[in-house]
Amino acid sequence: MMNNKRAIAYLFLVFLLGAALGVLGTLWAGRTGWAASLGPPSMRNKQGAAEWLTRELNLTADQQQQLGPILDETATSYEAIRERVRPEYEQVRQSSREQIRAILTPEQKARFEELVRQMDEERARRRREHDKSPR
Repeated sequence: MMNNKRAIAYLFLVFLLGAALGVLGTLWAGRTGWAASLGPPSMRNKQGAAEWLTRELNLTADQQQQLGPILDETATSYEAIRERVRPEYEQVRQSSREQIRAILTPEQKARFEELVRQMDEERARRRREHDKSPR
């Protein structure tokens, strides 16, 4: 009986260690950029996508020139989709915030408003960076 409990405890410990190493490995790969080198870059970055496709497909100079307008059109189409759905996302965001506010104490609401302000500032910063990035 004691051996069964010990075996279960060891199995649980191994599971926890595996999960912890998985999380740490994922964080490390994301921070070092190692994971990005394994797959395609974000299609929001025209230069990165063009470099990756050129390298992976061994594109000729002529193909590279033809690729540019294709990536430009893709970026324009993605942006049009984002603009169409942005109001829906905002509606859902505001609705969920109102629902959260309804369950909070006055002290929690004050902290929540600060968190919302920080999230909105970060979202605005990312959007400005996205708008500046080459496509």
